[in-house]
This record gives sequence, C-alpha cells and structure tokens, in this order.
Amino acid sequence: MSYAIVRNEKLTRAEINGKGTHNDRKAKNHTNKDIDPTRTHLNYYIKKNKLTYTKEFDKYMKENNLQGHLRSNSIIMCQMVFTSDQSFFDKIGEKETKRYFDECYKFICDYKNLGEKNIISAVVHLDEGAPHLHLMFVPVVHTEDKEGKEIDKICARDF
Repeated sequence: MSYAIVRNEKLTRAEINGKGTHNDRKAKNHTNKDIDPTRTHLNYYIKKNKLTYTKEFDKYMKENNLQGHLRSNSIIMCQMVFTSDQSFFDKIGEKETKRYFDECYKFICDYKNLGEKNIISAVVHLDEGAPHLHLMFVPVVHTEDKEGKEIDKICARDF
C-alpha cells in the first residue's frame, strides 16, 4: 500500500542557497548519485524563482515589510518535500502525477492561510528515484502585535 510522504525542513540564511543549487540543478557534479542527468530535462517548475533563494528572500522582505527581529541564525525559510513511493506514481501515470503535485502546491498555499506570495519556489524532480516536489516558502504567520494590531511576521515555530 502506498502512502504520501511530506517532510518540512527549517532553514537559516546560511543553508538556503545550498538547497537552491540542488533544487535548480546548478551543480556541475552532483553529490547525490540518484540524479540521472539524462532525465533532468523532465523536471518542471510550478513556481520558478528568478533569483537565488537568498536574493528572493531579501526582495520578499523589502516588498512585504514583515515584522520580527531576525538574527543571523534565524529560520527564514522552510523546504517541504512531497512524494510517495515509485509504485504509486507508476500506477497513477504521468497526468495524475502532475495533478498530485499541483494539489500539494494548492494545499500549502491554503495551509494556515500562507498564500502563494510566500512561496519562493516549487520544483518537481523527475530525474531521481521517485518523483518529488521541493517547495520553498517563507514561514509567515498572521498574528497580532502587543497593541493588538494585525501583523504578518516570520516565525517557523508558530507556523
């Protein structure tokens, strides 16, 4: 019996560009030996980042005027990975596999009212063992400040 796998990883500023190198397939020699370079052209984006993850985050902060004090070791982004076992994807086929990942993307957009604007990148990898979606997002929570004013702030713990 197949089952869904969802993993969430909290990332600091120092960690996010390494994820970008892997997710965007920018490395010349991959340390992950499961990657089949002859299949990389099959990968596709649901939402494509234009800049590195660090630059996307800095742009995001500037455009959204988010509250909260960020330190050098603060969690500023999360990566969720959605997948299942290979037999599940073989059974449902290419069209339903695409729909599966589209639904995963929609789920996170709606989860805790996160919204699509807080998603930095969403890429589906079909060049490794089992198909999977890497979804990078800024963990924004909608809350109130000490005066009771509604604010958005980055807080992976509360998200």
